[in-house]
Amino acid sequence: MVQSQTQINTELAKQYLFKLCKHFARKIPVDFDDSQGLARFPIGECRFLADSSTLQFRLSAPDPEQLQRLQRVLEEHLQLMRRAPDSALDWLPSDLPCSGDTAAPYN
Repeated sequence: MVQSQTQINTELAKQYLFKLCKHFARKIPVDFDDSQGLARFPIGECRFLADSSTLQFRLSAPDPEQLQRLQRVLEEHLQLMRRAPDSALDWLPSDLPCSGDTAAPYN
């Protein structure tokens, strides 16, 4: 498995978490509450973590190509939610949990 993570700083983090999870839940299995979520895509998984000022994304996929596809899916959907013209995020390779990721309730 390969992993990457990124975050956006926004006061709307929890709203974006809710909107993204509700949207994805129409087509794939998604578990979420008001501060975290897990979306299980056919090409990998995305864990969402939100607090009052930050929305974090942690992705995992079987290989680098599928990870890049998953990153694009998240960027495109976030762009729609934010109504922002530039959807590119700074993805970092990851083997460590995102800050604040102290529990894994959605296994």
